[in-house]
Amino acid sequence: MYRKVDHKIILAKKKLRKLSKNYKQNFKNIENYIKKEIYKIKRLKKLSKNIIPEIKYKELLSPDLRINDQIKKRGCIIIRDVFDQKKIGKLNNDLEKYIEHNGYYNDQKKKEGLDNYFSDLKSGKPQIYGLYWSKAQIKIRHSHKMAKIKKFLNNLWVFKNEEYEVFDPNRELSYADRIRRREPGDNSLGLSPHCDAGSVERWIDPSYQKIYNDIFSDRFKNFNPFDAKYRDRTIEFESPAVAHVFRTFQGWTALTEQGPKDGTLQLIPISKAMAYVLTRALLDDVPDNELCGSKVGKALSVNEKYHSLLLEGLISIPKMYPGDTIWWHPDVIHAVEDKHLGNNYSNVIYVGSTPYCKKNLDYINKQSKKFLQGKSPPDFAPEDFEVNYKGRVTEKDLSVLAKKQLGLVDWN
Repeated sequence: MYRKVDHKIILAKKKLRKLSKNYKQNFKNIENYIKKEIYKIKRLKKLSKNIIPEIKYKELLSPDLRINDQIKKRGCIIIRDVFDQKKIGKLNNDLEKYIEHNGYYNDQKKKEGLDNYFSDLKSGKPQIYGLYWSKAQIKIRHSHKMAKIKKFLNNLWVFKNEEYEVFDPNRELSYADRIRRREPGDNSLGLSPHCDAGSVERWIDPSYQKIYNDIFSDRFKNFNPFDAKYRDRTIEFESPAVAHVFRTFQGWTALTEQGPKDGTLQLIPISKAMAYVLTRALLDDVPDNELCGSKVGKALSVNEKYHSLLLEGLISIPKMYPGDTIWWHPDVIHAVEDKHLGNNYSNVIYVGSTPYCKKNLDYINKQSKKFLQGKSPPDFAPEDFEVNYKGRVTEKDLSVLAKKQLGLVDWN
């Protein structure tokens, strides 16, 4: 398999270089853009000004349109005060009981090593729990507030084009994901800078090549990372924890207060930064069969050897409070701080935005079968911790909205 992939990489790089009049100069132009963006980020940081755009949930009723431009430039947004802090506190406590009463820690020791998605990153051991169907996750994931947020986020995209409608921004399917619980004082490694939703695929998959055509073809200024065309048609390599859906945004909801140095999320808030990663791999100092450290079935690597300029823009997100949410574009490079130096647990529930389209519906139909059995979703290692867990959500516990989002009943 790997020899075949090596051959595909060699052929893809030859093809992609030819799309440009001068692939070296094309990279240089992109690099100059990134340098300017990095400078702006550093300046804002020095002045203690917001880098990541923020909005309160209640402001979604009549959002300032300027926030849309900021989101599109930075590729991320914090939406605060989505859920009541007392309610979130209770859900966090309920989740802790769910974990302890069902003996999760003993189960986990038996199944260590099944999920190797992050194993090639320098840092690859976050405190992420392979749980999906707890009441706390379902209540947040399928809430009407969350549905409203996702409609707002989906409508930031260009979802129609001259060929077809990529997705329906007002109907949402639910991608079940995990939770993070980091203990105070935890010094287990976090996650090195990376991207999900494909690594090697971003160069060799025909649909990904079309998505990034402007980047490779000397038209970087025309590249719109929020144009959804062809993003629903990418084909990913089979591997545990590789997302086989199109998420307009990845995201999580804070269950506890947390901020810089609390083992929290880090972002490079440049929505077009992927262009640097893609064109860097075409330069002559990279072996013909390699892509700057990216490997099949692993997270896309962003590393010091090849991407040191980009890493200068890596920032920790500001303090988050219970009930706040953060969202980032699928091309945005992100990481998790290596150490949790705070005094309290740093807990989140991962919830992304997965709009209604054929690619996502195909996945959700597979996921719904796993839900009914209490098993891990198709994209994740088959740990299946929750099959016999007490308190696991079943179909009878779901709202009508949740059933629609899980593909158990049709959207009207």
